[in-house]
Amino acid sequence: MKSAPNRWLILTAAAIVNFVHGNPYIWTVFQPYVKEEYGLSTAASSLPFTLIIGIFAAGNMAGGYLQHRLGARMTAFLGSLVMCAGFLLAAMAPRSMPWLISLGYGILGGFGSGCAFAMLTAVPQAWFPERRGMVSGITIGMVGLSGILMNPLCDRLLAAFGYRAAMLWVTFIYAVLCLGIFFLREPGEAGAGSPAPRAGKAMGSGTAGMAGTGGMDPSQDTRRQYTPREMMRTRSFYIISLVYALAVPAYALVNPVMKSLGMERGLTDSAALLGVVAASAANIAGRFALPWLSDRTGRRRVLGATYLLCTVSTLGLVFARGALFTVLSSAVCLVYGGVVSVFPVVVSDRFGTKYQGTNYGAAMIGYSIASLLSPLLLSLAGQEASLVITGLASLGGLFLLRFL
Repeated sequence: MKSAPNRWLILTAAAIVNFVHGNPYIWTVFQPYVKEEYGLSTAASSLPFTLIIGIFAAGNMAGGYLQHRLGARMTAFLGSLVMCAGFLLAAMAPRSMPWLISLGYGILGGFGSGCAFAMLTAVPQAWFPERRGMVSGITIGMVGLSGILMNPLCDRLLAAFGYRAAMLWVTFIYAVLCLGIFFLREPGEAGAGSPAPRAGKAMGSGTAGMAGTGGMDPSQDTRRQYTPREMMRTRSFYIISLVYALAVPAYALVNPVMKSLGMERGLTDSAALLGVVAASAANIAGRFALPWLSDRTGRRRVLGATYLLCTVSTLGLVFARGALFTVLSSAVCLVYGGVVSVFPVVVSDRFGTKYQGTNYGAAMIGYSIASLLSPLLLSLAGQEASLVITGLASLGGLFLLRFL
């Protein structure tokens, strides 16, 4: 008889490895160096960031597919291998071939990261069916913590050694942390004689959190596990994907140029970097606090407050300068952190946890499209008009929540 793995150890390992998947957030300090060294425009130097978050959803879907064929641990390992190889390629890009940065950091990095991330969020949720919001907050919160710790480190590495050496150091750090994947275990690996994860009275608490405001049946998760094909036949899938997508443009426009835009709005170099750290801290707060709060007050209520905050903050950024720019940028990051942490739970509430990796990746289709279109919006409409449009998009998300 095999002994049951310690589910808290699995959660801890998943959270530590998820630190790696804060990789998009370091681009805000890499972007000015890449822009200058490779002679790129702001839009072109922001493209790797756009690609890494845009391709991420495809990686999630691929990871969910591979999980049922290779297992979660092997899927996460292969995804991490692709991600690190992509970062290594980006680090080696010659000045005459800046597109290799987009290919390596953006496409390979985003795809590999998405594959691994799908496992590192879905597997802990399966071990803690009674605390899905809390678990989502912990695992995804580590992604935000990555920004607040890695941005100052990357800034020092960039200043001391330049782009290539800094990216090599980042690749090495991430590769070491990815070794925690070998502690990952799925509930089915516990053995026939080991106890199943406890469901307890709160098994449907996340679902009840939606139902309390007119959402799904609290017992939905226990009655049916939707396959991706079944999920995509429901109206809920398209509403979830659209609402998720409408929160993305504000963050996609602000985060990759936060430091340089802050300096244009009157901040010094050190104040702009401090603003990036403050925004990363807000991102972390959103990732830890809002899923936990959604377990207690309901998903829809928490999401409604975040979309309202996003609308106000994004419209305020049209004219904000100095410290107000930092405050409103941080609010946008808090919203994003909360949204990306709550929506995985919304998907598992509605469609079950068995196919969570693939289902969540599919629900991120709108997220990916919005991420990829954001630079186009910026180039066509300009910074101020783009912020107004993204503020109205957040307002649209707030309206659509009533149908969730």
